[in-house]
Amino acid sequence: MNNNIEFAKIIDEDVPSIQGLAYENGGNKFFNLKNFGHWYLSNPTKSNSMWKVSLDDRVEGYATTNNFVYNINNKENLVALPQNVLTSQKIRGKGIFGKLYNLTEAENLNTNKVDFFLTSTGGMSTPIFLNKFGYRRAVCPDVLAILPTPFKLFAVPNYTVLDNLDKIQFDEIYIFENSRKKTIEYYKWRYSNCDKNVLKILEITDVGKKIGYAFLIVQKKRGINTLILADLLCGDPKAVTSIIDACQVFTSKNFYLVLLMFKLKNNDGKRRFQLSFKNKFNFLVKGKTENGTEWLSQLPINYFLGDLDYFW
Repeated sequence: MNNNIEFAKIIDEDVPSIQGLAYENGGNKFFNLKNFGHWYLSNPTKSNSMWKVSLDDRVEGYATTNNFVYNINNKENLVALPQNVLTSQKIRGKGIFGKLYNLTEAENLNTNKVDFFLTSTGGMSTPIFLNKFGYRRAVCPDVLAILPTPFKLFAVPNYTVLDNLDKIQFDEIYIFENSRKKTIEYYKWRYSNCDKNVLKILEITDVGKKIGYAFLIVQKKRGINTLILADLLCGDPKAVTSIIDACQVFTSKNFYLVLLMFKLKNNDGKRRFQLSFKNKFNFLVKGKTENGTEWLSQLPINYFLGDLDYFW
């Protein structure tokens, strides 16, 4: 069989085959041509690694990373995020998964010059990344479930719901410590592919002054109408609590049953009508050296749910 196996870079023409492979083997069902072009090719960093494996000219596996700039200890780092890694049942157990991954890692280190790797893995791939690829578990922030309240239901809203990403304007964006670097262009790219019925953009004010934006995603989880705080934008970290409070008001007034978000280091997360859940995600890291990997595994990172590779 090895004589008929070929590894190559992914091109547009491969995407329909990859989407079919994902459907048949429990992969990302949203890996279509539109999302592929948006997610990988339009990413503001223009940095990625995308490989496929074919058997008898049929795509049987793929591995990708999308790369972003992270602000770590006040220094910019290019970080590769492995995502959408899968092989078909036909070729599993033959070491192909590892070869695919190693192609992306080598390209990222040698060509893209990434500083480290960060990923959120599923139950099937987590042991492989830990035991074969040299990753370690990273600090996973708590997931906060913020509930609506009767007090917020009757509160005077301090937000405006925008109907267009182009209306977002802000002079100086605060970059959260140990987090992904985001610009106005980043936010517009990240959420420009979202269905307008799913994305809710809040422009939030305090005493008449604009303090930031919240990017909310509408989802149904286990039949429950849910809001996800995918991202927030502000100029001052002191505004974070006020922005989250505005999101809770929006949640209450629009009769969503819960608002989900990652706990932020800049926000103590202490509020009434809130639940906290630990270790709900498998965050893994890998540095260029074992010491680097160990250091990264103990580093608290400010995550947003919009940092994950969901296609909304």
